[in-house]
Amino acid sequence: MSAELISVGTELLMGNIVNTNAQYISQRLADLGIDCYLQTTVGDNHDRLVEAVHGALRRADIVILTGGLGPTADDLTKETVSDAFGKKLVLDEASLEYIKARFAKRGHEMTPNNVKQAYFPEGCIILPNPNGTAPGCIVESEAKAAILMPGPPNEMVPMFEASVLPYLEKRSGYMLKSKMLRIFGKGESSVEYELKDIMASQTNPTIAPYALNGEMKLRVTARCRAGEDADAIMAPMIAEVKRRIGEY
Repeated sequence: MSAELISVGTELLMGNIVNTNAQYISQRLADLGIDCYLQTTVGDNHDRLVEAVHGALRRADIVILTGGLGPTADDLTKETVSDAFGKKLVLDEASLEYIKARFAKRGHEMTPNNVKQAYFPEGCIILPNPNGTAPGCIVESEAKAAILMPGPPNEMVPMFEASVLPYLEKRSGYMLKSKMLRIFGKGESSVEYELKDIMASQTNPTIAPYALNGEMKLRVTARCRAGEDADAIMAPMIAEVKRRIGEY
Protein backbone atom coordinates (compact mmCIF):
# COMPACT_ATOMS: atom_id res chain seq x y z
CA MET A 1 0.00 0.00 0.00
CA SER A 2 1.28 3.45 -0.87
CA ALA A 3 0.51 6.93 0.41
CA GLU A 4 1.32 10.51 -0.49
CA LEU A 5 1.25 13.57 1.75
CA ILE A 6 0.02 16.99 0.72
CA SER A 7 0.64 19.84 3.14
CA VAL A 8 -1.53 22.85 2.38
CA GLY A 9 -0.70 26.40 3.39
CA THR A 10 1.16 29.38 2.02
CA GLU A 11 2.73 29.87 5.45
CA LEU A 12 4.63 26.60 4.91
CA LEU A 13 6.03 27.76 1.57
CA MET A 14 7.04 31.09 3.07
CA GLY A 15 8.96 29.37 5.86
CA ASN A 16 6.81 30.98 8.53
CA ILE A 17 6.25 27.65 10.26
CA VAL A 18 8.06 24.31 10.25
CA ASN A 19 6.18 21.39 8.71
CA THR A 20 6.30 18.98 11.64
CA ASN A 21 3.09 17.32 10.44
CA ALA A 22 4.82 15.71 7.46
CA GLN A 23 7.57 14.28 9.64
CA TYR A 24 5.10 12.89 12.16
CA ILE A 25 2.78 11.32 9.59
CA SER A 26 5.70 9.83 7.64
CA GLN A 27 6.98 8.14 10.78
CA ARG A 28 3.58 6.68 11.58
CA LEU A 29 3.12 5.44 8.02
CA ALA A 30 6.51 3.74 8.21
CA ASP A 31 5.45 2.10 11.47
CA LEU A 32 2.46 0.64 9.62
CA GLY A 33 4.50 -0.53 6.66
CA ILE A 34 2.76 1.91 4.30
CA ASP A 35 5.14 3.26 1.67
CA CYS A 36 5.31 7.04 1.32
CA TYR A 37 7.08 7.95 -1.92
CA LEU A 38 6.21 11.62 -2.33
CA GLN A 39 5.40 14.67 -0.21
CA THR A 40 4.09 17.91 -1.65
CA THR A 41 3.64 21.33 -0.10
CA VAL A 42 1.11 23.57 -1.81
CA GLY A 43 0.09 27.13 -1.06
CA ASP A 44 -3.49 28.33 -0.72
CA ASN A 45 -3.98 28.33 -4.48
CA HIS A 46 -6.89 26.54 -6.13
CA ASP A 47 -5.26 25.49 -9.40
CA ARG A 48 -2.05 24.19 -7.84
CA LEU A 49 -3.98 22.31 -5.15
CA VAL A 50 -6.18 20.70 -7.81
CA GLU A 51 -3.07 19.60 -9.70
CA ALA A 52 -1.48 18.18 -6.55
CA VAL A 53 -4.59 16.25 -5.47
CA HIS A 54 -5.29 14.73 -8.89
CA GLY A 55 -1.66 13.73 -9.32
CA ALA A 56 -1.47 12.12 -5.89
CA LEU A 57 -4.70 10.17 -6.45
CA ARG A 58 -3.30 8.77 -9.71
CA ARG A 59 -0.13 7.54 -8.02
CA ALA A 60 -1.06 6.50 -4.48
CA ASP A 61 -3.67 4.38 -2.73
CA ILE A 62 -4.07 6.88 0.10
CA VAL A 63 -3.61 10.65 -0.01
CA ILE A 64 -3.24 12.42 3.33
CA LEU A 65 -3.80 16.17 3.37
CA THR A 66 -3.21 18.55 6.26
CA GLY A 67 -4.38 22.16 6.34
CA GLY A 68 -6.93 24.16 4.41
CA LEU A 69 -9.97 23.11 6.49
CA GLY A 70 -10.62 26.48 8.10
CA PRO A 71 -13.45 28.98 7.57
CA THR A 72 -11.78 31.46 5.22
CA ALA A 73 -12.11 31.78 1.45
CA ASP A 74 -8.61 30.40 0.83
CA ASP A 75 -9.31 27.19 2.78
CA LEU A 76 -9.97 24.98 -0.24
CA THR A 77 -9.00 21.42 0.71
CA LYS A 78 -12.47 19.93 1.14
CA GLU A 79 -13.79 21.56 -2.02
CA THR A 80 -10.86 20.31 -4.08
CA VAL A 81 -11.00 16.74 -2.79
CA SER A 82 -14.78 16.64 -3.13
CA ASP A 83 -14.50 17.62 -6.80
CA ALA A 84 -11.76 15.04 -7.38
CA PHE A 85 -14.04 12.27 -6.10
CA GLY A 86 -17.08 13.59 -7.95
CA LYS A 87 -18.97 14.37 -4.75
CA LYS A 88 -20.86 17.43 -3.56
CA LEU A 89 -20.40 19.15 -0.22
CA VAL A 90 -23.26 18.67 2.24
CA LEU A 91 -23.94 20.14 5.68
CA ASP A 92 -23.39 17.88 8.68
CA GLU A 93 -25.73 19.13 11.38
CA ALA A 94 -23.90 17.37 14.22
CA SER A 95 -20.64 19.06 13.27
CA LEU A 96 -22.38 22.43 13.03
CA GLU A 97 -23.83 22.05 16.52
CA TYR A 98 -20.41 21.09 17.85
CA ILE A 99 -18.81 24.18 16.30
CA LYS A 100 -21.56 26.42 17.70
CA ALA A 101 -21.15 24.91 21.16
CA ARG A 102 -17.39 25.37 21.06
CA PHE A 103 -17.73 29.07 20.26
CA ALA A 104 -20.39 29.52 22.94
CA LYS A 105 -18.30 27.76 25.57
CA ARG A 106 -15.49 30.22 24.97
CA GLY A 107 -17.77 33.22 24.88
CA HIS A 108 -16.83 34.04 21.28
CA GLU A 109 -19.14 35.14 18.51
CA MET A 110 -19.44 32.60 15.72
CA THR A 111 -19.24 34.45 12.42
CA PRO A 112 -21.22 33.05 9.45
CA ASN A 113 -18.12 31.87 7.59
CA ASN A 114 -17.48 29.26 10.30
CA VAL A 115 -20.46 27.27 9.03
CA LYS A 116 -18.17 26.28 6.15
CA GLN A 117 -16.30 23.97 8.51
CA ALA A 118 -19.45 21.83 8.92
CA TYR A 119 -19.68 21.01 5.19
CA PHE A 120 -18.17 17.72 4.00
CA PRO A 121 -17.96 15.59 0.86
CA GLU A 122 -21.14 13.53 0.67
CA GLY A 123 -20.82 10.06 2.20
CA CYS A 124 -17.45 10.68 3.84
CA ILE A 125 -16.30 9.54 7.27
CA ILE A 126 -16.19 12.57 9.57
CA LEU A 127 -13.26 12.74 12.01
CA PRO A 128 -14.03 14.54 15.29
CA ASN A 129 -11.74 17.36 16.39
CA PRO A 130 -12.00 17.90 20.16
CA ASN A 131 -9.19 20.47 20.00
CA GLY A 132 -10.53 22.85 17.35
CA THR A 133 -13.42 23.87 15.13
CA ALA A 134 -12.34 22.06 11.95
CA PRO A 135 -13.30 18.36 11.88
CA GLY A 136 -11.43 16.15 9.46
CA CYS A 137 -12.82 13.54 7.10
CA ILE A 138 -12.02 10.50 5.00
CA VAL A 139 -13.31 10.33 1.43
CA GLU A 140 -13.31 6.92 -0.23
CA SER A 141 -13.79 5.36 -3.63
CA GLU A 142 -13.41 1.69 -4.49
CA ALA A 143 -9.62 1.79 -4.60
CA LYS A 144 -8.59 5.20 -3.27
CA ALA A 145 -8.95 7.21 -0.08
CA ALA A 146 -8.19 10.81 0.85
CA ILE A 147 -7.70 11.67 4.51
CA LEU A 148 -8.15 15.33 5.43
CA MET A 149 -6.92 16.73 8.74
CA PRO A 150 -6.46 20.25 10.15
CA GLY A 151 -3.07 21.92 9.93
CA PRO A 152 -2.33 22.84 13.57
CA PRO A 153 -0.26 19.97 15.05
CA ASN A 154 -2.11 20.12 18.37
CA GLU A 155 -5.27 19.24 16.43
CA MET A 156 -3.80 16.97 13.77
CA VAL A 157 -1.81 14.61 16.01
CA PRO A 158 -4.68 13.68 18.38
CA MET A 159 -7.00 13.24 15.39
CA PHE A 160 -4.48 10.98 13.68
CA GLU A 161 -4.00 8.81 16.76
CA ALA A 162 -7.69 8.57 17.67
CA SER A 163 -9.30 8.23 14.23
CA VAL A 164 -6.85 7.90 11.35
CA LEU A 165 -4.53 5.28 12.84
CA PRO A 166 -7.35 2.75 13.47
CA TYR A 167 -8.60 3.35 9.92
CA LEU A 168 -5.16 2.75 8.44
CA GLU A 169 -4.62 -0.33 10.61
CA LYS A 170 -7.85 -1.82 9.30
CA ARG A 171 -7.09 -0.89 5.70
CA SER A 172 -3.51 -2.17 5.80
CA GLY A 173 -4.23 -5.30 7.83
CA TYR A 174 -1.69 -4.32 10.48
CA MET A 175 -2.01 -2.97 13.99
CA LEU A 176 0.53 -1.04 16.05
CA LYS A 177 1.50 -1.27 19.69
CA SER A 178 4.04 1.01 21.34
CA LYS A 179 5.94 1.18 24.60
CA MET A 180 7.74 4.27 25.88
CA LEU A 181 11.15 3.99 27.55
CA ARG A 182 12.14 6.98 29.70
CA ILE A 183 15.82 7.87 30.03
CA PHE A 184 17.11 10.40 32.57
CA GLY A 185 20.55 11.97 32.71
CA LYS A 186 21.67 11.07 29.22
CA GLY A 187 21.52 13.38 26.20
CA GLU A 188 19.87 12.77 22.86
CA SER A 189 23.16 12.64 20.93
CA SER A 190 24.61 10.11 23.35
CA VAL A 191 21.55 7.87 23.16
CA GLU A 192 21.47 8.02 19.37
CA TYR A 193 25.18 7.18 19.21
CA GLU A 194 24.66 4.11 21.38
CA LEU A 195 21.79 2.96 19.16
CA LYS A 196 22.87 4.21 15.73
CA ASP A 197 23.34 0.78 14.16
CA ILE A 198 19.94 -0.38 15.41
CA MET A 199 18.24 2.76 14.14
CA ALA A 200 19.95 2.47 10.76
CA SER A 201 18.71 -1.06 10.15
CA GLN A 202 15.41 -1.15 12.04
CA THR A 203 12.36 -2.67 10.40
CA ASN A 204 10.01 -4.18 12.98
CA PRO A 205 9.99 -3.11 15.72
CA THR A 206 11.13 0.48 15.26
CA ILE A 207 12.48 2.96 17.79
CA ALA A 208 12.02 6.73 17.71
CA PRO A 209 13.86 9.07 20.12
CA TYR A 210 12.35 12.19 21.65
CA ALA A 211 13.95 14.80 23.92
CA LEU A 212 11.89 17.07 26.17
CA ASN A 213 12.85 19.10 29.24
CA GLY A 214 16.02 17.17 29.91
CA GLU A 215 14.34 13.79 29.58
CA MET A 216 14.90 11.37 26.73
CA LYS A 217 12.15 9.06 25.58
CA LEU A 218 12.36 6.14 23.21
CA ARG A 219 9.16 4.93 21.61
CA VAL A 220 9.38 1.28 20.61
CA THR A 221 6.67 0.31 18.12
CA ALA A 222 5.77 -3.14 16.84
CA ARG A 223 3.71 -3.80 13.74
CA CYS A 224 1.73 -7.03 13.78
CA ARG A 225 -1.25 -8.78 12.31
CA ALA A 226 -4.19 -10.11 14.28
CA GLY A 227 -3.10 -12.98 16.49
CA GLU A 228 0.55 -11.94 16.64
CA ASP A 229 2.11 -11.00 19.98
CA ALA A 230 3.33 -7.40 19.78
CA ASP A 231 5.02 -7.62 23.18
CA ALA A 232 7.07 -10.59 21.99
CA ILE A 233 8.14 -8.64 18.90
CA MET A 234 9.27 -5.68 21.02
CA ALA A 235 10.93 -7.63 23.84
CA PRO A 236 14.34 -8.31 22.19
CA MET A 237 14.66 -4.68 21.07
CA ILE A 238 13.79 -3.35 24.53
CA ALA A 239 16.27 -5.73 26.15
CA GLU A 240 19.04 -4.65 23.77
CA VAL A 241 18.32 -0.95 24.35
CA LYS A 242 18.48 -1.43 28.11
CA ARG A 243 21.72 -3.39 27.79
CA ARG A 244 23.38 -0.62 25.79
CA ILE A 245 22.04 2.40 27.66
CA GLY A 246 22.55 0.98 31.12
CA GLU A 247 20.98 2.36 34.28
CA TYR A 248 19.49 5.67 33.18
